[in-house]
Amino acid sequence: MKTKISALLIGFLFFISCSEDFITRDFDKSRYVPSTFYDSKDHAVQALNAAYSTLNGWANGYTWSVGIMHFVLGDDLYETGYAAGFTPWGPISNFDLQANQSAIGDVWNSYYQNILICNNALEEMPAAQKIANDPTFTDDVLNLMMGQAYFLRAFHYYNLAQYFGDDKIVIRRTKPKTESDFYLPPSPADSVVAFIESDLKKAQTLLTAGLNVTPGYEKGRATRGAATALLGKLYINRERYTEAAAEFRKLLPGVGDASYGTYSLVDNFRDNFNRTTENNSESIFEVQFNNMNSQGAWSNNDVNWVFQNFTLNRTSWSIMWWNFAVPNFKLNDFESWTEDISGTPTTVYDYRVYDTFWGVPNGANFTDQNGVTKDWQAQGWANETVIGQQGVYGIRKYALDRAADAPSGLDPLWSDNNIRLIRLGDIMLLYAECMAKLNPSNVTPSDPNSAVYWVDLIRNRANLPRNDQSHLYSARSGVPGQLPTATALMAAKGWTLMQLIEHERYAEGYCEGWRKEDLKRWKKDASYVQYKSKWTGYQSLTLPVPLTETDRNPKFQ
Repeated sequence: MKTKISALLIGFLFFISCSEDFITRDFDKSRYVPSTFYDSKDHAVQALNAAYSTLNGWANGYTWSVGIMHFVLGDDLYETGYAAGFTPWGPISNFDLQANQSAIGDVWNSYYQNILICNNALEEMPAAQKIANDPTFTDDVLNLMMGQAYFLRAFHYYNLAQYFGDDKIVIRRTKPKTESDFYLPPSPADSVVAFIESDLKKAQTLLTAGLNVTPGYEKGRATRGAATALLGKLYINRERYTEAAAEFRKLLPGVGDASYGTYSLVDNFRDNFNRTTENNSESIFEVQFNNMNSQGAWSNNDVNWVFQNFTLNRTSWSIMWWNFAVPNFKLNDFESWTEDISGTPTTVYDYRVYDTFWGVPNGANFTDQNGVTKDWQAQGWANETVIGQQGVYGIRKYALDRAADAPSGLDPLWSDNNIRLIRLGDIMLLYAECMAKLNPSNVTPSDPNSAVYWVDLIRNRANLPRNDQSHLYSARSGVPGQLPTATALMAAKGWTLMQLIEHERYAEGYCEGWRKEDLKRWKKDASYVQYKSKWTGYQSLTLPVPLTETDRNPKFQ
């Protein structure tokens, strides 16, 4: 690790600046000498923006390994035949997790590189303020910047702990300055959780002027609401339901605290995944991607390759990689009903199905690069095979409906669509889960202190007709979906509150990266996940510490 960190310190860390606009600003700056560079407010901003630039970077962001792991580690996606050459992601998708797999090492190293950049910002920004003697570089300005850096560092540690376990994390509070700093043992699990908690509470305190509705606050920057949501997630994933509920509630419409931000569900569910509706009222934290150049490159950090792996198949879009897909049986867990359409009894699915998947019956059309529109059958999904069974679906979330809608100047493999990491729909259902644990007897639909109140809000939105392709059943003007209320569904199915919430999180968040945390938190056993050969229960969601790390760090036991 010493060599890698040293190289970063002198060669990578000190020149990047970033934005929804701030991600790309000043990107052509040359390299600087760290010991003398940070002497102004602008330089402090560049240190902070460098911490954002890693989120959409190729080497250590959601453009590649970190992004693929986010989507693949769960039971949403299954490897296609094309994944055989995509080493080691096919095995990883089947939970065949090995300490010597390069992708696992990449994820570990990426988060620690990102933490190093955050630590640099946290050290250099206050120092720059002192040196600058700039009346515009006030304590309020510095506090806002420090709050963002604390959030970003906590975000990286949070993900490390979720992937590798609380007891496997080496806490690095500062940049390494001596030989011994390179070789630290893992910290006790409770210390790791406390460290993340502390950073997020600092972010909450410092980001009082950094809300999603603060005038002039740049979209894509960490907000007080994002710190609050992540703190709630830290708590709920460790069964600290009372504390989690208190944090989540601050963000909820109607009962929340406006000093943490103002959030609301968007009416059109698909707006959470379109490139034209990013950073909307439901978004709490998302990775910003931009089309800033004429063609992507393996090392650029403005567009990403992630979605090509699981959106369209090669019949739909011949240059797709398409390494993962959805077997047909996964549709069985979505609700449906029968309608008389043009005199024919017709199965209509939960409207979210048409937003989420390609290839479902009477689903969305795709228009290819030649201008040919292919319906759900012509796209070829029924001819593809996954888990030895013919007939699969793709993920429409995050996909383009037309090849011509690809970013200007880029081939269709590239995407500038933001990845939504935290949104209000997720937080509402997590709050409902807390209520189910804390007050399971309260099933009053009109009471915000009941789980069903929040589940009903999610289901009511799911029933709204869409602004979407006009042939879709979900896009019929004035024809809402027929999902029953939460209490009616529980009665019909004989479900508990937790079964209701598990179902709703499946339907609402399919292929958004929620499952790796959900299945672990719910402690699902060996029988829960089907057709993934190495799944033995929720323990399968914990990655092994990379062999390269245990080999080179003598204090890692």
